[in-house]
Amino acid sequence: MSEISSAQAERLRQVYQRCVEKMKEVVCELNVTQDELHVAGDYLNRLGKAGFCRSLVDMNLALTSANITRPSVGTRANLEGPLHRKGHPSRPNGDIKERAPGPTEQPLVLSGRVLDARSGAPLPGVKLDFWQTDGEGQYDRDGNHMRGIITTDADGRYVLKTVVPKDYSEHDHDPIGELLRAMGRPNRRAGHIHVKALIGDSEVLTTQLFVSGSDYLKLDYVEGAVTEDLTIDVKPAGDRAYTASFDFQLDTALAR
Repeated sequence: MSEISSAQAERLRQVYQRCVEKMKEVVCELNVTQDELHVAGDYLNRLGKAGFCRSLVDMNLALTSANITRPSVGTRANLEGPLHRKGHPSRPNGDIKERAPGPTEQPLVLSGRVLDARSGAPLPGVKLDFWQTDGEGQYDRDGNHMRGIITTDADGRYVLKTVVPKDYSEHDHDPIGELLRAMGRPNRRAGHIHVKALIGDSEVLTTQLFVSGSDYLKLDYVEGAVTEDLTIDVKPAGDRAYTASFDFQLDTALAR
């Protein structure tokens, strides 16, 4: 941070000053004591040492920032999260599973169209980069199971063959989990599917689709992540299988 431009330094001063002003308002409004401030400081030390400061910022502020800095029409943007990787493989048949579903996993076929948010015209050749947990709530952190890129056809259609993602907890044994438990909040995310949409080399949308029926749709610990417009209606299709549909609406003006 020492090697920053004068413009960046001025920006830093502005943000720092406003943050301090707002925190002073909270201290005064809620009569926060010095002992309570020291507890908060000690917690922030633990949070930083564990490497989770960015995660806490994402949980509470990233969606607000995304909506301010990238205004657009169409499907609402959502948090990328920490587990996306560049270079996901292409999946011409739409199947992002690299092994057969286990006995407790539920196969899911998600299909729909990708449309221009302004004109409603179908968008062929759009790359949809998907990643998600398996049916046990686990991300593949080393390989590409439940990861892959699907390209829309001439009518803007796509088909994703996956499993129903499970609600999961990521912070049972770290300072974020400690904070959530202290506030009496569950340390769980509602089951969801991550996706990025790319037109050519331009990323025009990053969002998440949530699974209907999850017990944590109203309790997801990421502030503002779950909304009705991003919740897909998952319907039984026989033999533990499910189907759902979702149409993405893209702001093509973001493509460079």
